[in-house]
Amino acid sequence: MHSMGRGAANQPSKPVAGQCRTANLLGALALEAVRVQETATRAVVGQSGAAAAALVVIAAAPNRTIEQLRKPLGLTQPGAARLVERLVEAGWVVRGGPGGRRGLQLRLTTAGRRVFDELLAARRAALTELLEPLPGRQRQDLSDLLETLLATRVHDRADLERLCRLCERRSCDRCPVGHALDKILDSSG
Repeated sequence: MHSMGRGAANQPSKPVAGQCRTANLLGALALEAVRVQETATRAVVGQSGAAAAALVVIAAAPNRTIEQLRKPLGLTQPGAARLVERLVEAGWVVRGGPGGRRGLQLRLTTAGRRVFDELLAARRAALTELLEPLPGRQRQDLSDLLETLLATRVHDRADLERLCRLCERRSCDRCPVGHALDKILDSSG
């Protein structure tokens, strides 16, 4: 008789017909979406994807500290500090406020706001081109499916910040990630 090992409960269930192919297709498309996004934003920012995401995160919540910035970007404290230094040197971010160096608050400069707007426009154009082959109804169906999938990935505020770190918030009038977090917070309160 076969006994289940300690990790057996965490083992994926047997895939339903077509599920492996769908997962494989999703993985391939996700890689392509990341590639076109990174290419578009790098062309504007001239730096890695973390720089573009940092500008978006700072724009969404000005006055964050480096510590508050590093978490959604998945950076170490020294890595986040180096990134902020590059953004300050580029003239896109200013540090200020009370609290010494570790507590300095980050805000976009006027030039940083321009770069932020340009990078979001470039990202939008690249991703829109990726969706171009789909007729309107299929785009809406895909949007609905993506909302469902994204909402299931939210368990706390950190998930929202991680998932939306490069989002164009003004184009997402009803954010499925924020909505899912609101439901979680309402049910726990």
